[in-house]
Amino acid sequence: MENGERDKERIPVVIVVDIDDDLGEVLGKSLIVGEENIKKAVTEYGVRRPTDPDVNALLAGLNLYARFKEEGRRPVIIAVGGHRTDFLTAQRLIKERVRKALEKVDGKPEFYIVSDGEDEFIISQVLHDIGTIGGFKRVIVEQSLDIEGRYLLILKYLKKAAFDPRFSKYFLGIPGIAIAVFSLLSLIGYAYVAAKATALVIGLAMIARGFNLEEPIEAWIARFVANVRERPHLQLGGLTILLLAVLASAITARQSLALDVSSVMKLAYISRTSIPLLLAGVSIYLLIAGVFYKLVYEVEGILTDVAAIAATIMAAVAFYQLGDYIIEFGVNEFSVSLFVDSGFVQFMISGTGIAAIIEMARRVKERGREGKLVKGEVGGSK
Repeated sequence: MENGERDKERIPVVIVVDIDDDLGEVLGKSLIVGEENIKKAVTEYGVRRPTDPDVNALLAGLNLYARFKEEGRRPVIIAVGGHRTDFLTAQRLIKERVRKALEKVDGKPEFYIVSDGEDEFIISQVLHDIGTIGGFKRVIVEQSLDIEGRYLLILKYLKKAAFDPRFSKYFLGIPGIAIAVFSLLSLIGYAYVAAKATALVIGLAMIARGFNLEEPIEAWIARFVANVRERPHLQLGGLTILLLAVLASAITARQSLALDVSSVMKLAYISRTSIPLLLAGVSIYLLIAGVFYKLVYEVEGILTDVAAIAATIMAAVAFYQLGDYIIEFGVNEFSVSLFVDSGFVQFMISGTGIAAIIEMARRVKERGREGKLVKGEVGGSK
């Protein structure tokens, strides 16, 4: 076979995927390549964890590998682990490890992904730029369970839900927050509000999960915690003011809703008091924990915070003007002209424009700095 034809040959690559890297935890290595190494890993891993579904996944991979060999093809078999807690990192590591394992493969990889979970499709998207996807094989262990066996199986999955970081945040973390919010509000006499607040927490959690927002939220929380640990006085001071503003906004909103007036007037009072209070708290938080923090410790990005503060302040003024206009003139229904006559639209546009101008100034400053660096490098090279 000539080299050009050999390069075009499709090589079946059987990949046994262990997304949470139990292999690495037990065997000390997250990438296992070759039939003999896989067989050795099955024995060693099976002895340590005889009931783990990963054992069956490895055996299913060997079965598929043997079938390709019987067909006269030149298959490759790999067992690859990801990451224990971080799903995004797990995908990146699996891609890197598979690429490393195939460095000496002479041909075009055709992946056959074997797994005991539901991650095959996601892994296929990660690997599609390395080779083509030939197929998937999900391993489901057949069992005949009596009552005691079912009880033990339920206990096993309850333990997984409690101690596996990938599942514990959904089975314990979110319900725990909802229960804590409900209990706290009930203790201070707001049982009716507590039920709504609990539903809000659960709803926000469902939105975050549905739109895959957990990782950005977790990254933001991690950055916030790191900032609090390094410079607690500014961060905690700003956060305290923000929480007080949220509390004051919630109290005034509840008082407005309790008024014996029309729904439009209730919304007007909320617009004039509650929303400006909340936005004022956000602005002060950004000022203390953002601008002051970056000025004191000479951290870049001040203009971005200034732009956010400007837009937030103008939004607070816009909502105040809208509520004040409705209360003063006794408006009974909303209309497009109402938002224009009250100045709401004008203030919102002004805030957006100011923020945009500040952002443009930041971009110009960054480009000027990059230009100086480039000139310095050119001058140095000469």
